[in-house]
Amino acid sequence: MKNRDLLFKLTLTAVLSALCFGLTFVSIPLPTGAKVHLGNFVCVLSALLLGAIPGAIVGSLGMGFNDIASGYGWSTITRTFIVKFFLGFIVGLLFRLLIKKKYASKITLYSITSVFVLLSILSVIFYCNGSQVYSFINDKGKSIHTITYDSTYKLVSSMKGYNFKFNGTTKLIEISVLTPIFVSILSFILLVSVLYIIFSEALNKKYQSVQTTVITVTAISVLINTILEFVGRWLLYGIEVNSFEVSFVASMTKIPSNVITGFVTIIFVGVIYIPLYYALKQAGYEKYIINSNEENNVEK
Repeated sequence: MKNRDLLFKLTLTAVLSALCFGLTFVSIPLPTGAKVHLGNFVCVLSALLLGAIPGAIVGSLGMGFNDIASGYGWSTITRTFIVKFFLGFIVGLLFRLLIKKKYASKITLYSITSVFVLLSILSVIFYCNGSQVYSFINDKGKSIHTITYDSTYKLVSSMKGYNFKFNGTTKLIEISVLTPIFVSILSFILLVSVLYIIFSEALNKKYQSVQTTVITVTAISVLINTILEFVGRWLLYGIEVNSFEVSFVASMTKIPSNVITGFVTIIFVGVIYIPLYYALKQAGYEKYIINSNEENNVEK
C-alpha cells in the first residue's frame, strides 16, 4: 500500500511538473529581457498542496526544463534549477509550520508588511534628501565616488549619497533610485495581500485562517524568490560574463519581473487553492495532500 501511495504521489508530482513546464511558456515579455510567467504559481501551489519536496521538484524540473527548451544559457538554467528547488521547499515547510498555529500566519504577514512599509518610507526619504553622487577614474584606473562636484567627474544620475564620519574617516554611503522603487513595490504587494485577507475574511468566516496562511506563505514566497533570483543571477551570470558589476546591473533590471510574477502568483494561488484543496479532498486524495485542518483553524 505504501508503494502504491508513493507511486501516486510521484505521478501527481510529475503531472504538476509538466503543468509547470507548460505554464511557464504562458508569459508576458518585459523590455528588460525578463518575463512575467505562471511557472511560480504552479510551484507554490504544489508546495502548498503536496509539501516541501514535491513542491521543490515541481518548481525545479518544470521551470528548469522550460529554460532548456527555451535555449537559455547555462547560468540561467542552473539558477532556475537551484532557486526554484529552494522556493518550493521553503514554501512547503513554512506552510506546514504556520497552518498548525492559529494566529502565527496573520502576525507574520502583518509584521513583514509593517517592516517593508517602514523601509519604503525611509528609503524614499533617504534617497530624496541625499546629495548627488559623482564618479571618476583616477590615474591608476580606480573608480572613485564622491558628492563633491568637479567638471572632470562623470555624473551618476541614479545615485544619491551621504558622507558619514567613522573613526576619523569619511565614508560615502550610496543608495540607488532602484532601492526605494523595489521596496515600495514589495510593500504594495504585501499591503494588497493584507487587504485581500481582510476582504476574504469578511466574506467567509469559515476558511479565513486557512486563507490567511495561504496568502501569507505566498507573499513570503515572493520575497524569497526575488532575493534568490537576484543573488543567483548576480553570482552565476557574473561568472559567465566575468564581471560581477555587469551581472549586478543585470540582476537589478530583472527585479520588476520577479515582483510582478509574484503579484500574479498571489492572485492565482489566493483564488484557486481552497477550491482545489476541497476538490482533491472530496475525490479521495486527502492522504496525499497537506491537511489544512480547517476545522481547527476557524476563528471562533
